[in-house]
Amino acid sequence: MTYLGKFATAEQIESLKRATTTPYIIVGGMPPVSPVELAHSYALAAGLPEFEGYYGCDLRTGEFVAP
Repeated sequence: MTYLGKFATAEQIESLKRATTTPYIIVGGMPPVSPVELAHSYALAAGLPEFEGYYGCDLRTGEFVAP
């Protein structure tokens, strides 16, 4: 993993933690938010460029990572 020097906000980290513990149960025809896609969208919002694949986030530090 490559640490990228950009960080998620405290609210985004809490949101990612909730997404990783939410059971995968489809309610009303909508699947729950994917933690991988959520981390990627937060990384893009932090100014990281789009690329083929997904960014991740170290939930201990809030730093975004790339493969």
